[in-house]
Amino acid sequence: MNSSTYFSNPEARAFLQRRVATFGLIGAILGGTALTFRVVMGLLFSTLEEQVGDPGFWIHAAAILPMLAVWAICRRGDYSVNQIHGIENTGIFLTSLGYVGMGLDIRPEVGADTITAFILALLLFARSVFVPSSARRTLVLGVSIGIPLVAAMYWHYLHVDLSIWKSFGYPARSDERVAASQAVITVMWWTLTVGLSALASRVIYRLRKEVRDIQSLGQYSLDQKLGEGAMGVVYQAKHGMLKRPTAIKLLRPEITDRDSLERFRREVQLTAKLTHPNTVTIYDYGRTPDGMFYYAMELLSGATLTQVVNASGEQPVERVVRILRDAALALNEAHQFGLIHRDIKPSNIMLTRQGGVPDVTKLLDFGLVKNLGQIDDLERTNTLSIKGTPHYLSPEAIQNPQGIDARTDLYALGAVGYYLLAGRHVFEGKTIMEVCLHHLNTKPLSLAEIGSIDVPPELEQLIFACLEKEQANRPASGQELADALDRLEVAQWTRMDAEAWWDVFGPEIDRAREALRPTSPTEQTVAVDLEER
Repeated sequence: MNSSTYFSNPEARAFLQRRVATFGLIGAILGGTALTFRVVMGLLFSTLEEQVGDPGFWIHAAAILPMLAVWAICRRGDYSVNQIHGIENTGIFLTSLGYVGMGLDIRPEVGADTITAFILALLLFARSVFVPSSARRTLVLGVSIGIPLVAAMYWHYLHVDLSIWKSFGYPARSDERVAASQAVITVMWWTLTVGLSALASRVIYRLRKEVRDIQSLGQYSLDQKLGEGAMGVVYQAKHGMLKRPTAIKLLRPEITDRDSLERFRREVQLTAKLTHPNTVTIYDYGRTPDGMFYYAMELLSGATLTQVVNASGEQPVERVVRILRDAALALNEAHQFGLIHRDIKPSNIMLTRQGGVPDVTKLLDFGLVKNLGQIDDLERTNTLSIKGTPHYLSPEAIQNPQGIDARTDLYALGAVGYYLLAGRHVFEGKTIMEVCLHHLNTKPLSLAEIGSIDVPPELEQLIFACLEKEQANRPASGQELADALDRLEVAQWTRMDAEAWWDVFGPEIDRAREALRPTSPTEQTVAVDLEER
């Protein structure tokens, strides 16, 4: 994979540009440190005025400027991959020429040859660490720098005055022999430098590629984590070609049993059949090479009903009626396909903005959906298991999980309506068992007794009809429930009402997302094996 392909993603290209800018700054710092060292060492043999008057000093100072230019250019603007590489290569080339020119200084007391080689080695290695690059590019760059470097070292020792060396007891050698030996030494350690730099580039480049591959699923690139459901983790993503914002749901890695895998696969296949505007839309489905299931769905912007209640408490009657009606119609379509949701709760119903319209109800997460027209081997092996969220479990879901039907979802939807109007769950309890016993035996408190808003008796009766212990006493279908809600004489929840609410509470919801509170066991989706109880 070439760099143009690897960095075709805008986020990856921006990352490359930031890293090149960082490398430019590091190169300038290295150059400045070396220049300071040159001055300090030079003071042992000459005055500061003599050093400043030396052309080598100014060549060294000038060699720092290209790296500063790389940093200044890449920290601003938006460049293509080729432009970024061009800026980087030009900066390195000009800097290398400066250091090579400095190495031609014929005064050995300055030690310019050592400084030159050392700085160029550090520069190359720093690039291999900070700039995402293949080993091949690093090798080519290392050889390009090494050729003039070796030539400069040979020329330096061919023309330098070696008398000072001899005064320290070094044996007399011909200039050619000294120059050749120094050139060979330079070749040896520069080869080592280039090899280590190329190895570093290879390792780091592959690690980055592996991380990027992990964060990519087919045509989708994963961004931030949005949340977790009963079966999976949801990420914000983007389609590589369409650039369409998308939500990707992945089966949680720690869940690997056949039951979970099969249920996740079924969730996708069944949910994809649903086309109601109040049901989340499924775009795509796939499986990673390592066997992880995922599907892509529309990315929703808004808040769950849990977040709505946490932000503003009890909800206006007209808003609740609209939410319940839209959710009932979405469920009705699912029920007509022979599907039940089994996990209706406030966190699985979302108020979104679509087409500029606020408060569009969306039904989410069919992770516990059951196909009533098909009882497969998986279902036969789990006839005595409770699946759902305790606060929203119907009596039959607790006593006889195989006896659930469409009215089971309507019981949970009634509990959602109660929650929206009262600002609390129908039944509270410290344990799952306590909450379940309430669903089986306890009559809900009247909304008039616990709520602070005036709930029309007809609406309370309808919600309590959904909360009947016996399935036969509840509305027969989502359509019947929606029709009953339409007949209620309540005001309409208008667009202006929704906009006003979001203007006030939207910022608070955004802040709350930054620190999501952990949910209690009674608020989480569970699967309880009754044979073990």
